[in-house]
Amino acid sequence: MDRLFSRLVMLCLLGAVINSAHSQNDLAPGAAKIVISSGLEGGGYWKAGGRLQAAASGTGLSVENRASVGSIANLNALMDKNNPVSLGFAQADALQYYLDENPGAAQAIETLETIGEECVFIISDSDSDIRTDEDMQKSRRLHLGIKGPQSGIWVTFDYMKSVIPELRHTTLIYGDTIQMMTDLAHPKTNVDEAVMVVHAPNEHSPEIDMVLANPDKFQFVEISDARLARKTAGGDAVYRRMRVAPGAVANVDPVETICVYGLLLANKNKLTGEQRNKILELVSKP
Repeated sequence: MDRLFSRLVMLCLLGAVINSAHSQNDLAPGAAKIVISSGLEGGGYWKAGGRLQAAASGTGLSVENRASVGSIANLNALMDKNNPVSLGFAQADALQYYLDENPGAAQAIETLETIGEECVFIISDSDSDIRTDEDMQKSRRLHLGIKGPQSGIWVTFDYMKSVIPELRHTTLIYGDTIQMMTDLAHPKTNVDEAVMVVHAPNEHSPEIDMVLANPDKFQFVEISDARLARKTAGGDAVYRRMRVAPGAVANVDPVETICVYGLLLANKNKLTGEQRNKILELVSKP
């Protein structure tokens, strides 16, 4: 993880605003449709992909927004030469995880823009002893529910575990996190349980909305271990600690947690120079 920020080249384009009169004829001959692998349908990345698709509609670009299961799936599609995906969203920690496993991909992957922050929300039953990350570390048997393996959520927890070895006893449970939250009311003997999601701080995911609708049944777990925000060799930190009001709800007490940047990535080998420049113009608009 220490090489994270040294590998992520943040680009800024200084140029004119796109002329809306551009047409498909402006593209290089034979240029393919731009396909973006975004995220779960209805989620933050998927919505961002839809906004990019809409913004491109009058610029001579043909953009398709494809739903996916998360950051790692996006990166796999982006680097698959037989897959038409040429743009994808990923969390910064998921990108580093992928580059560590596939170092040759670094030459092809380009970071076009940061797209805000993704924050960790861990939810437990209101009667649970799991109220802080310290409680998680002390638990002898903790089942933590997430949507699926090899997702951005999985990568985030894997990193958390790498810097907080006390979390190594945590068992990840994959599946329907809403059903898992419902099951929290019927705890298993000698097993602590919680659910983890990662998304924009103001996003109204089903899990967040379920907590907000049932404040007497659920609680947000405070995440404050200083090791999670330690700086890398380059002087930056992968995560930063924040106090966040989940879902941007004014009457909800902020929860202390960690957040990571989301990134819009491109495979330089799958875009023409003109396509790349137009995408850069789109994402650099205020």
